[in-house]
Amino acid sequence: MRFFITDDDCAIRSNLSQIIESEDLGEVVEEAEDGSLLEGHILNLKQIDILFIDLLMPIRDGIETLRHIKSTFNGKIIMISQVESKELIGEAYSLGIDYYITKPINRIEILTVIRKVMERIHLERSITNIQASLNSVLNFEQPKIDKSNNFNEKSIREVGEFLLSELGIVGENGAKDLMEILQYLFMYERTFTFKQHFPTLKDIFVEITKKARHISCAG
Repeated sequence: MRFFITDDDCAIRSNLSQIIESEDLGEVVEEAEDGSLLEGHILNLKQIDILFIDLLMPIRDGIETLRHIKSTFNGKIIMISQVESKELIGEAYSLGIDYYITKPINRIEILTVIRKVMERIHLERSITNIQASLNSVLNFEQPKIDKSNNFNEKSIREVGEFLLSELGIVGENGAKDLMEILQYLFMYERTFTFKQHFPTLKDIFVEITKKARHISCAG
């Protein structure tokens, strides 16, 4: 993972860098002392996966910086601050942060949050890879003459197992969830077609959770 740390306190920046690199979580690509030095498209060019950003900074604070980069930055954001105002924290979440950590920072909390964010990134990338592979293997872009005869749930599971094998994650934690996502996307495409709308990651998780609860209640 590639990290960028923005905080006007050099001790905080140093501490975060030490935690990240000592635990082999990735590379701290760059640091900045104020939000005015951040541009979303530049962060993307630097391939930043996770941005740490302070809330209170002298020129452009964290909230204003989030407003400035939210439409362009593609990575995850962890905000750190001594501020405990529920209104400001709520606003920060509404602007797209993934976690809010209160100073003074705690090593265990930092590690826990980073690993959760990394898991989310890995899952999203796996889903993106599966979607791309599905478009190739099932040729969703071509007109379908008879959908009912092309694929069934058994064949889509076989294709899914092949794709997971190619990605090297068949035996990994979450492989079962990815198979559920794959089957949901297959059924969604048969019903609505992706040309009309592609479901968001949130929509997919909600529908899979509903299905799991229905099966549990039926059992």
